[in-house]
Amino acid sequence: MTGPRRLSPNHDPATRATYRLLLLRGLGPDEAANLTAYLCGLPVGEAHWSLGEINRLLFLRDLARSGRWSLDDGLSNRPN
Repeated sequence: MTGPRRLSPNHDPATRATYRLLLLRGLGPDEAANLTAYLCGLPVGEAHWSLGEINRLLFLRDLARSGRWSLDDGLSNRPN
């Protein structure tokens, strides 16, 4: 294996379990959250992720993949 193992786009690891395991292995909270984000395919660079932010973004990504949410949702005028 020459590089980091990338997960398939349809599979996100159990973020809480991954985060806890990384903490138990000695990583700090920021490091563990950023590595968890990386393993989920989220960009990591100048951003500092929290576990809550990762889970919210993965939730939205799942909605978009399933077709239950798109970028133009909420743009139309609602009657109420």
